[in-house]
Amino acid sequence: MIVTTDTGAAMVVLGPNGERVRIRPLARRPMLTSACEAFDHLRLSPGAHHVLTGRPDAETVLHVLRGAAVVGRLSDEPDHLASEGDLLLARRGRTLHLEAGPLGAELLCLTLAVPRHRAGTRAAVARRAARRDRP
Repeated sequence: MIVTTDTGAAMVVLGPNGERVRIRPLARRPMLTSACEAFDHLRLSPGAHHVLTGRPDAETVLHVLRGAAVVGRLSDEPDHLASEGDLLLARRGRTLHLEAGPLGAELLCLTLAVPRHRAGTRAAVARRAARRDRP
């Protein structure tokens, strides 16, 4: 496990209007047996935009520590206002668009690996169970 406690390890992303997003990785675990892939601390300046790109093999959990952020997912879904204390879950493959409120926002972002199910796996397990239960 890689754990970061140094404040100098943060990455700052500048937006087109000077808004800032500060990302500090708190922990990474690149082992295949771990479900936790990343644990990041995000600080968004007022009005800053940040995109968390979804992956088909990972889910994202966001916890709002301070401030508020508008969280958008898809164009056909309504945006959600997440405020201090809110916990949000983005299912696998979902890309999240964050926009900080007028006072900025501070969030913890946990990325979890989710194993892919092969096509027909559940059906195969059900067939084996049915065969076992036959007289």
